[in-house]
Amino acid sequence: MNKNMKQKKRCLSCGTLRERRASLREASPTLTLKQVGLFLLYTFSITWFCWLTIIIGNRYFNALWYGEPLFWIPMLIGGFGPAISSYIIYRQFNEDFAEESFVKFVFGKKIDKKVWLIFGLFLIWRLFMVWIAFGIKNPISILYILISLPLLIIGGGLEELGWRGILQPKLEQVINYLPSVLIVGIIWSIWHLPLWFIKGTVQTSFPFGLFLFSVIIISFSFTTLYKYTNNLFFCVLSHAWFNGCIGLALYIGNNGTLQLNLNWKGIVVFGIELIGSVILVIAYHRKKPILC
Repeated sequence: MNKNMKQKKRCLSCGTLRERRASLREASPTLTLKQVGLFLLYTFSITWFCWLTIIIGNRYFNALWYGEPLFWIPMLIGGFGPAISSYIIYRQFNEDFAEESFVKFVFGKKIDKKVWLIFGLFLIWRLFMVWIAFGIKNPISILYILISLPLLIIGGGLEELGWRGILQPKLEQVINYLPSVLIVGIIWSIWHLPLWFIKGTVQTSFPFGLFLFSVIIISFSFTTLYKYTNNLFFCVLSHAWFNGCIGLALYIGNNGTLQLNLNWKGIVVFGIELIGSVILVIAYHRKKPILC
């Protein structure tokens, strides 16, 4: 009995010590910026190396064309860049994280009913947002998202381990909410840049300026979701769900590439999402500064 009590006390003291170390290190902007820099270095190196391999294969070797089996190897590994980098940063700076394991870092603490409600409302809004903005011709195809959810998580959702798990909170320790979200949105957009040079991707038919605008807004909404749920995996699921919803609105254009029906409705709906996200985070931070 005494041994069990001692072990519990030891675990509690270890947890407290770990949290103290994390809070002390949070106060060091130099260390935080170092982590941000390393995360970006790892992420862009992994992703751009893989995606540039595809571009070189297309242009000089007539290989790795969109849709071919070999194409998906560098494509997916490149997409894993933020997730792989988040794990490297977690291992490299383990004492800076209050969570005792990477699994707890991803899944967070116990989820209550309020969190599930917020998450559910977010998913419903996301579906109607895409429906209004781009149009979904076959609503029954929503089942496609549920069936394909594991693939959508692998093919996009896992990015959130890096963007919302590492980059956003680390930047927010230095420059706080509003500027940090803008920077994350810009970096996130630039990270996708090689996809405009790979024939067949939806990005090739999407103006980069409009993509930048939409990604910044999505960055606001995902950050809002993370603040209210404190669960990184919900961001992973939400990212996957968003990609699935967009997939329902895609169609094959005359040039054989995937396209979206871009119109004024999309700008209005994304604008509403931006305003809503900012208001929600201001409410969340009503006792904290959000601009500086």
